[in-house]
Order: sequence, then structure tokens, then C-alpha cells
Amino acid sequence: MQAKQPNWKLVAQLGDVHPIEYGGYFVYEDQTGVYPPEVAFLIEPNEGEKQVWTEYRFALEPCTFVNGILSDNKFHPDKPAWFADKVEQISHCSGQPEVRAFIADLTGEDIQARAWAWRGIGEYHGFENLDSYPVTFTRAEIEARYPSETWAPCPVNQSTKQG
Repeated sequence: MQAKQPNWKLVAQLGDVHPIEYGGYFVYEDQTGVYPPEVAFLIEPNEGEKQVWTEYRFALEPCTFVNGILSDNKFHPDKPAWFADKVEQISHCSGQPEVRAFIADLTGEDIQARAWAWRGIGEYHGFENLDSYPVTFTRAEIEARYPSETWAPCPVNQSTKQG
């Protein structure tokens, strides 16, 4: 039996309005319903560096929080997530002073809130911990990958954090 291939749909652009120039944070949902939502985090090149864009892509699997244990493994919710011992620091560094709210974002159904929480984890620990094999692109390749109609932010759910 052949597995269904994902059919990704952009549901939010949570990065800069000009993601090719200043970095983007794209949230995708699989329209087949087989795969969990994913994020593509686009990092623009630093001024003076070789003009290469880096894209980190990772799944937005919800975490669990059972009996005080934050886990990123739904099959073993008794095993703490690799970042669980730093969740308070990650929460504060990501701009969410309420640790309980940060955990709620990681465990909840709001995909955009979960995307912000995972971004906080990536910014604290490094995105290589979320995607060990980032892809790089030239200017022409990145413009082809992210056509201009996706550059403007998608509407954001009113209950979702912005910023």
C-alpha cells in the first residue's frame, strides 16, 4: 500500500511582511489530513555574506502535559521532552512570561500558537535542534519557492498571540 503524499496549504505567514528580505515563518497544513502541520522558517542572508537563504522545516506535533510532565512523545507521555528542563527559560525568552500559557500553546489545538511556541524553542536552543538538515537556496530558487502572492501575512486568529 502506498502512503498518501502531503498536499501542503499555507495557513499563516507569521514572519515579516517581506520574508525574502527579512525572514519568514510559514505555517502549513496537510490537506490530506495524514501529516501534522509544519513550519518553514526562512532565514535571510546577513549583509556581506554569500547570498544564500536557509530554510528550517519541522512538524508542529502537539506536546502532552500529564502529571506535570511536558512530553513531545504522545506514545510515552511519561518521558519529558528534550527541552522540558528549560521550559521556563524558553517561555520567558520567547516573550511569554506565563509558563502555563506557553505549555498550553505547545499542547493546544491552535496551530499558530503552537508555531509561536516551537519558534521560541528554536530560538532558545537553535533551529538545528528542530531540523538537522536545513536546506539552502539562492535568490532565484527562494523567489521560485515562495511566490510573491504568499509574501503578505495571512489573517491571524484573534485568540492567537502576535509579535
